[in-house]
Amino acid sequence: MDTTTQLIRHVLDSNLETIPAKAIERAKLSILDTIACAIGGSNDPIAHSARDLAALSGGNPECTVWISGGKLPASLAALVNATTARALDFDETYELCINGCHASAYDVPPALALAERDSSITGSELVSAVATAMDLHIRLARSVTTNAIETGRDNMVAVWGATAVSTKLLRLDEEKTRNAFGIAYAHAAGELQMYEEASHTVSLQQGLRARAGLESALSAMVGFNGPRKPFFGRYGFFKAFEPSYDLNLLMDGLGREYVNASISFKPWPACKCVHPAVDGLLQLRKRHQFTGEDIVSIELGLNRLAEDFVVQPRDEKWDPKEPVVARFSLPYATAVAAQRGQVVIRDFFPDALTDKDVRRIMGVTKIDVDPEIERTHGLYSNSPITIKVTLQGGAEHSIRVDKAFGHPENPASIADGVQKLKACAEMSMIPFAAKQLDLIGEFVNDLEKQPTLKPLFELLVAARQ
Repeated sequence: MDTTTQLIRHVLDSNLETIPAKAIERAKLSILDTIACAIGGSNDPIAHSARDLAALSGGNPECTVWISGGKLPASLAALVNATTARALDFDETYELCINGCHASAYDVPPALALAERDSSITGSELVSAVATAMDLHIRLARSVTTNAIETGRDNMVAVWGATAVSTKLLRLDEEKTRNAFGIAYAHAAGELQMYEEASHTVSLQQGLRARAGLESALSAMVGFNGPRKPFFGRYGFFKAFEPSYDLNLLMDGLGREYVNASISFKPWPACKCVHPAVDGLLQLRKRHQFTGEDIVSIELGLNRLAEDFVVQPRDEKWDPKEPVVARFSLPYATAVAAQRGQVVIRDFFPDALTDKDVRRIMGVTKIDVDPEIERTHGLYSNSPITIKVTLQGGAEHSIRVDKAFGHPENPASIADGVQKLKACAEMSMIPFAAKQLDLIGEFVNDLEKQPTLKPLFELLVAARQ
């Protein structure tokens, strides 16, 4: 059996009984996390632009735009909801590969759009489809062994996660699923210049690929065909775009080990590369009872890969003028944690970026490549970090953080997801009632038992006062 057929049958054959319980539980948290991030990002300018873009197109009002309650065709609802879920860079990510992977906010919005479009889809079908699609998405992402910083190609495989979840929920047969994967190859895209310039397309590309995956599946459903060997054909993806890959990372344990269970939760609304520093500063503050005013200097050490991503260019990262830049600035996130003892959504609003106390700590923060971390963890996109804080009077406190809270070996729970949902709701463009948020958490926690998903879509619309 060829590799593409194995991948297709993996998607088609998985169900609640064949997927490990841990992967199902983690998929539920991924669904809750994506909803939380979309609620938190709903008032961001990026989210407003996404809704404005979709409104230009019109079409059948079949699926809900979360929070606002507008109705759009399924593919456009997926675009808006996925873009909104990424607006704050708060959505979870797979950090155990060279380039990382934001699978859930690509794959959950098209899944929910299709589940709303077809009321016969049950909660068990939804959570199984999400776990399976994220497993495939992450496997494809981790199989790429070249660094996006060197190639400029960022997570081009994402369209296949959205395609997989869509083919499964559309209940396509093997032939149409193969065609959907082939059609999706025409949509495979992803570039790193968006991070270099901190542009809105960091979020918009997520929406574009969520829409493309859903539309690839719909295209196959109505009869379009596509290349039968989109991955390993003569001009397939791994020949044309990523010839340096590890087939074992794609195929080992397929159907038995669901790697979506190893995705990382984000407790703080910024790039995962800054989380070890935030975690470490918060631990040191709590342990030694100092405040931002006590700090004389901070010294951080990490690997070159992360340093290039969240420290360079230094003139921008020490002087962030835009929220997107601040979310990818290690000195800024470190200084916020050191000064305020927390890092929350509001810390990345434009008016927060000029806070003089945070700026003072940024000015005394030094960040260098740590030779030992570079030797042992040089290929980790989310590097361990060493921290030394010097205080007034000369006291020094140090810590090394390898696995910040949210890492799969330091995992979050559904309860943590509900707490994040409530924190995000404080930033919603329209208020959510506390009881409504509790009901969202309860519904998702029992997702595999839900005979219909209709109550969830009603809960995802904020109650206008």
